[in-house]
Amino acid sequence: MILGNIHQPQTYSYLSPILKQAISYLKQTDMYNLPVGRYELEKELLYVNVMEFYTNFSEQKQAEVHREYIDIQFLISGQERIFFGLENTTNPVFKEYDEINDYYLVSSISCESELLLSPGMFAIFFPEQPHKPGCCIETPMSLKKAVMKMHKSLLV
Repeated sequence: MILGNIHQPQTYSYLSPILKQAISYLKQTDMYNLPVGRYELEKELLYVNVMEFYTNFSEQKQAEVHREYIDIQFLISGQERIFFGLENTTNPVFKEYDEINDYYLVSSISCESELLLSPGMFAIFFPEQPHKPGCCIETPMSLKKAVMKMHKSLLV
């Protein structure tokens, strides 16, 4: 997991060229006014989902794990708590792997930690890193975020 802010280049200047390119896209695009939807950047290898929703209490959510795609979770407005940790056999599977949408759900996370996102911040989760986004900090609130999905083959 990598945490950074698009307004603080020192938080991402050391990343690989493709990850820096992805962060540059988030910085240079008017994400605040971009309508909700999916935006293809490189067919099936790199795309962005822009969404608006209400955060919820962490106890009412499960953690997601991907096998093929890296998640770059970027907060546009609102505040969000994301729980994350390590994937291992002690994380009970809540929903089996969905190959089409590249995820499975686990009901708990081994070595769980949390981070708080405010607008401009991003968190990068690599395949097999469980993460539970969309959690409220104190009470549910509206937020807008973009999740960039990058196929792992772009990093190698």
